[in-house]
Amino acid sequence: MLIRKIAIRNFGKIHNRTFEFTDGINILFGENESGKTTLHTFIKCMFYGIPRMRGRAAKNDTYRTYEPWENPGEYGGTIWFEADGMHYRLTRNFNRERPYQELLCETTGALVDPDNGALEDILGDVSEAVYDNTVSIGQMKSVTGQDLVRELQNYMAGYEGSADSTIDIHRASQMLKMTRKGYQVQENKRKKSIEAEQIRLQSRISYLEEEEKKLESRMNSLQDALDELEPDGRGGFERKSQETRRMARITGIGAAVVSCILLVLALLMLKSTYRAVTVICAVIVLGIGFLRRYMLGKEADRLEDRMEKWQEHYKKLSWELKHTKRALTEKKKAIENLRAEYNEGEDALYRISPEAEEVRAINIALSTIESLSGNINSQIGNRLRERTSRILAGITGGKYTEVLMSEDLKMAVNTEERVVPLERLSRGTLEQIYFSLRMAAGELFCGGKPFPVILDDVFGMYDEDRLMSLLIWLSGEKRQVMISTCSGREAELLLEEKIPFNELLLGEGSV
Repeated sequence: MLIRKIAIRNFGKIHNRTFEFTDGINILFGENESGKTTLHTFIKCMFYGIPRMRGRAAKNDTYRTYEPWENPGEYGGTIWFEADGMHYRLTRNFNRERPYQELLCETTGALVDPDNGALEDILGDVSEAVYDNTVSIGQMKSVTGQDLVRELQNYMAGYEGSADSTIDIHRASQMLKMTRKGYQVQENKRKKSIEAEQIRLQSRISYLEEEEKKLESRMNSLQDALDELEPDGRGGFERKSQETRRMARITGIGAAVVSCILLVLALLMLKSTYRAVTVICAVIVLGIGFLRRYMLGKEADRLEDRMEKWQEHYKKLSWELKHTKRALTEKKKAIENLRAEYNEGEDALYRISPEAEEVRAINIALSTIESLSGNINSQIGNRLRERTSRILAGITGGKYTEVLMSEDLKMAVNTEERVVPLERLSRGTLEQIYFSLRMAAGELFCGGKPFPVILDDVFGMYDEDRLMSLLIWLSGEKRQVMISTCSGREAELLLEEKIPFNELLLGEGSV
């Protein structure tokens, strides 16, 4: 990738400035606080945007730091760059009220949607984290020698297993383990919920089974009671009642007939004594007959009353039996449904859930990471060390030919005569190692889309010889280089060595 031109409308302390860059080395000269870091930040924000922080972190986020005080509606600019032989123009306005972005492929004249992954495709594997740790190189902090040694070791170790220094194998494993724990918690909650529901269902089933037994017992009792009523039945009572009433009628008629006969005989008798006795007999027979008829009528009434009570009892038992059977059917259906639900719960309890699948996948991923981490470490780590060593040998004139690193991450450099631990090296040499690491990482992790090398006041600890060696090495790399500086040393040395460069000034006009 090559950055051809930058036009900044309003960004931090730079307003309405245009900078044109060339292949090879570009020197951005300006005093302290003149906007060199602002320009570098602008380039990064154009490619990756400005994330807005919330809460306490928002006080120091990039958006607030570089938001212009005057005319904040024009917050951004335009960058022209070349990638894979295509020329692009990227325009952005970072203002939160009126955000705007446009990506034009000037080669084809087509507008490209930056939000649809097109810009990421153009940038390739150069993520924002890779950019921060390889493309843009700033001066190391003013720390003690021991602190600087630790920083170098941490930086080197950060690339041991990953193409992105913000993500290493250990951190990836820890994140996976945390994610797995979350899924395991969800899976445990799911199982506990199912188990609690199973207990509730089993309790309900047991209760309904007890009710089912009671209903079955009640149904059998009602059926037995109906079976006992059936032999007499309504027909038996009705026949007895009719027979009793017939007997009552016959008895009454018989008594009347006999009385009449006796009265006729009494009329035919000559003696009054016999006549009186016969009449008395006729009256007695008639009275007995009617009494018998009355008693048989009462008996028939009692039979009909018993028949009505039987009928009522029979209906009641039949109704209870019918409803008991219906209730028993409903209970059986409810038990069947609950058992089906219980069985579904059993299946769900032992079925592999999405959470369990995630845990299984994470376990496989962790196993894979563990099995491949040694491989990755040897491949990526060794390549990084080898390239770092070649760069370091180039910028030190062969004084330090190899960067070494032990299993416990102790770094050292190999000279033609001996191995020197970092703790024994000067601050200037440590700066050279740092630079070599960043350059090597940039080559390895930017892949086939190398970005320009952006150096922001990184040569403060370099003497003239070290700086000359490094500039000569950079000129031979055939890459676009942007060097920000507040001194004229770089330009003077480049002129002395007759190395072509492009010079840009950041002065009062930019503030």
